[in-house]
Amino acid sequence: MLKHLLSSSLFSNYIVSAFRSLVRHKMNLVLTVIGLSIGLAAALMITLFTLNENSYDNFQPDASRTYRVVMHQKLSGNEYPMTSPHGYQFLTKVSGVEDVLNLINGKFLWTGKVSIGADNFKLEKIIAAPENLTDFIAIDVLQGDLATVLSQPNKIALSSSEALRLFGSENAVGKTFLLLENNQTMEVSAVFADFSDNSHYAMSSIVSAKAFMHIRGKISYTYLKLSPDADVDNIATQTTEIFNRIWQDESNELRFDLQPLLDIHLAPNFTVDMKIGGSEKTVLISIALSLLLLLISSFNYINMSIAQAGVRAKEVGIRKVLGASKLQLIVQFLTESVAIALISALFACGLVELLLPAFNQLVGRELVIGNWSQYLFEIIVTTVAIGIASGLYPAVFISSFSLHRVLSGDFGRGKTAILVRKSLMILQSALSVSLIIAAASLYFQLHHLQNLEVNYEKNQRLRVLDVPADLLFPKNNQLFYRALSTIDGVISSTPIDFDLTKSTNAGAFVSSIPGVNDFSQGMGLGGVGFNAVQALGLQLIAGRDFSAQYQSDWFNEQQKTVAIIIPESVLMAAGYKTAEQAIGQIWHFGAGGHQNLQGKIVGVVKDVKIGSARNIAYPVLFVCGLTIPSTGSVVIEVNDQHSYKIQKDIINLVEQRLKLNAVEIELVEHNYQQLYQTDNQLVDMVAIFSALAVFLTCVGMFGLASFSAQQRGQEIAIRKVLGASRLSLMTLLTGESIVLIGLSLLIAFPVSYYFINNWLNNFNERINQSFIIYIAAAIVVALVTWFTVAAIALRTASVKPSSSLRYE
Repeated sequence: MLKHLLSSSLFSNYIVSAFRSLVRHKMNLVLTVIGLSIGLAAALMITLFTLNENSYDNFQPDASRTYRVVMHQKLSGNEYPMTSPHGYQFLTKVSGVEDVLNLINGKFLWTGKVSIGADNFKLEKIIAAPENLTDFIAIDVLQGDLATVLSQPNKIALSSSEALRLFGSENAVGKTFLLLENNQTMEVSAVFADFSDNSHYAMSSIVSAKAFMHIRGKISYTYLKLSPDADVDNIATQTTEIFNRIWQDESNELRFDLQPLLDIHLAPNFTVDMKIGGSEKTVLISIALSLLLLLISSFNYINMSIAQAGVRAKEVGIRKVLGASKLQLIVQFLTESVAIALISALFACGLVELLLPAFNQLVGRELVIGNWSQYLFEIIVTTVAIGIASGLYPAVFISSFSLHRVLSGDFGRGKTAILVRKSLMILQSALSVSLIIAAASLYFQLHHLQNLEVNYEKNQRLRVLDVPADLLFPKNNQLFYRALSTIDGVISSTPIDFDLTKSTNAGAFVSSIPGVNDFSQGMGLGGVGFNAVQALGLQLIAGRDFSAQYQSDWFNEQQKTVAIIIPESVLMAAGYKTAEQAIGQIWHFGAGGHQNLQGKIVGVVKDVKIGSARNIAYPVLFVCGLTIPSTGSVVIEVNDQHSYKIQKDIINLVEQRLKLNAVEIELVEHNYQQLYQTDNQLVDMVAIFSALAVFLTCVGMFGLASFSAQQRGQEIAIRKVLGASRLSLMTLLTGESIVLIGLSLLIAFPVSYYFINNWLNNFNERINQSFIIYIAAAIVVALVTWFTVAAIALRTASVKPSSSLRYE
């Protein structure tokens, strides 16, 4: 039987019959192709996105056996992929570790500012690497010898784009420039191809790490290559023990884990990552959204096929009279379904070509299709599968009735058909409502985060980047800050050794305070200067700001004294009933290499929320004139952060007074908004997919309403003859769709609440779900559906009764 069905003559007959049927039922073809084309185009773009996101670093040597060391701070709950290169000599002796790679982040060593002739530049993405770099990372060396760079000082390798930027040509081997930090001449000894976009590594300049491997500070990304049978958990435990020995003063605050190289890109991003990574949740949600669109498109086809069954009754009846079997009818209808799917796939490919640039902008990637032939087999198989899945039930449904029922045209009134059609309409509406609720909830959550009270000021604040700490924090450098205040538009300024939108770069441990036994408190350490409260916009509760009027505020290294401003959250633990009681008290603490420091409390501020709202909040101790990191920045309060003149005047002053070149300025507000870049992309994506879902639902409703009006034409004509008004007829035809939307809310509301609540639980600061959003989403879908169906109903109700009854 199967051989007979697949014979060439019969199969060609199926194709010819399918083509004729599609031509006869043009509206069904157009509506179905529109829906499936959109669904397939979305699925194709999401597939490209997903394949790209999961391809990161899978081409690196021994990628499946490579892990990155990640540090967990128990105090803050934060994680950092940074350790000390000093740990190399110990990690290589751990059983199961074949090799160790330390990539030292150049920003912890230099500002990267260089001079080439009369021009000044700033090197981008500097990495100091050891000689085994290429054992871990695939690097395409275009010119020169990378091994020379990794083994000798005063040598540097540049990416091709960096060489072009600095020297105007990729042929830069043998050329030199001056590193302004220490007047060191660097010679370009190699040029390598730019790193692939699908790698979490980002390097534009590479130098030797030999001179820095003794450093104990947290300046290095550490990668371990493990043997195939290595015990990962045991190695992580030994790694923790090694670094706790190196950093004895923080031994109770740190834990280390090993992160697989292939998981890095889609894992939660770290503030000090080489570049912003992706999000596993975004990928999963994208896949779910594209599948939902395909489902809605398929539901449309199933619904319209069932609704159209009555129109094709005579065709089916004649085929049965002529001896067509049930299986032959099923194959015939499946052929039509697959043909529609293939036509839709062709249009979908065109849509992808047209929309891919906009999609790239949405997801922040450079996705390319290349040659369609490499995807041809997968596209055809997937499309045929969708065609069969969508057309199977209508095909079985139409071919299953008795000959008598087929010729009577009584398809649409079967209980099963009605149940299936209504169930699918309910699911379509539920999906549309849920997506609108999700989009609105995501938007309001991000709006809440971006306007969150972080207890420092984000607006009207500029930040001068990467200034050496020895230029920012000498007590005798106050003339520079006074000069800043004379610039028209500048209100106040202060040095700071960390980024408020990311994390502190050092910690402090308070060991004792007067009148409290066994007190100890770990905190983040924030090194700042005079006028910090004013310039940073801190919320002062009691006391005063650091001030040049009180010269004793500044850190005195000989006497180990310094003025401090404490956060509100530690008042109760410290035994103070009010903030005023803390003013003037002396706290003993240690920070970095400084021990037994005496900090005099001059102010109490509300707790500053450092970094993203996803991060666990931790207290920050502000100290005046004391810094641990080698570089910092200047935060400047201005009256117009977008003023080019103000920014230019600041840059000129910094260059003149601090003798710096290639000075960079950024907006604190912009930095804060970048914290939620991935979430903003997700909101945009959900909003777009929600709009497409509502559109496809309307396409389906339009088709069903058209078929329903056609089938009920005589009934409507009789009702008009009996005195029914247009409004009553419109209410009759639209009533069912509104009832179905009402039933869909029983699914949409609880499901949406569950998933959105789980997502919101990822944030320490979150909104409460508003029932108004749910009602608004239901109203939007109901109104759009009503207007769609009402347009068909009005046209049908306007037809003269004689036109519908002339042959009765």
